[in-house]
Amino acid sequence: MALLDAVRAVTSFDPPPTLPECDLEQLVHVLTAHGLAPLASYQVEHTRLGAGLPATFREALLGQYQGVVNDNVLKLVGLRGSLRAAPDVPVIVLEAAAYVDWLYPHMAFRPVGDLRIALRGADAERFATAVKDQLQLARTEQGGRVAVFTDGRITVTAQEGLWPGGPPDEPLFERRVPYRAFGPSVARPSPEDAFLCAVGDQAIQGLLTPLITWIDVRELLRLPLDADGVRARAAAVGLSRALYGVSRLVAHFFPEVAPAAERLRPALAAAERAAIDRVVEAAQDPARLRHVRGTEELARLVVAP
Repeated sequence: MALLDAVRAVTSFDPPPTLPECDLEQLVHVLTAHGLAPLASYQVEHTRLGAGLPATFREALLGQYQGVVNDNVLKLVGLRGSLRAAPDVPVIVLEAAAYVDWLYPHMAFRPVGDLRIALRGADAERFATAVKDQLQLARTEQGGRVAVFTDGRITVTAQEGLWPGGPPDEPLFERRVPYRAFGPSVARPSPEDAFLCAVGDQAIQGLLTPLITWIDVRELLRLPLDADGVRARAAAVGLSRALYGVSRLVAHFFPEVAPAAERLRPALAAAERAAIDRVVEAAQDPARLRHVRGTEELARLVVAP
């Protein structure tokens, strides 16, 4: 598939010297819709991949790149300032804010998007009090397991476990890795838990998520993950189906990490495997590149009850 080959080329951290032939207008649309335009812009402007590509194509991507740089700085500076107001509360920075200087060579490669953190439920009130001059509680969701804070410019969503609305997960806190750039009690997940957080996020959207999130999965798979530990944790928190589906789908999008994905793939009963295979096959359809959100029906299928 020419379009997917082109997406793979411009989102590789070591891109090929030439871009596979494709409809460039369609490629810009897909890269923009899936949060990949900043990464693609950097590769087009700074590697041989961009040689000979039309100025209109490069300019369309460059505008996205510049906007993401500014937005990322605003959000990360705001998050850092807020978390430093709660120096004694254990906080785990999740998703893009944790990945941007861990998995990615350049801050502009990964739009930060939504800011998310994990908090123990017992620490929620203490956190809200500590940051009240920086962030105000806007609302709670998922029966109180998710809290949304804002200062009018940035929004920070706090959750208790591996995914929004998921069960409290003490191992997430026991295995955390210090991330002191954001504060003395701030951490990021262990590599295995970061991977399972990504799996959980894919699951609750039925595996139909922006492709930038699959870059996260790709790069997490390059880390030395404890395969047995990942499978055991996934089973304990109801993510075995999702882990199976994610391991298959990321191998389709990025074949270079297929062996690493296969090592993590859990065994499922035949009926479960067939059901998830159908979800994965639907997500592999070329038309999927134009759709970035799944459905509740698919999410219920992927996440175990």
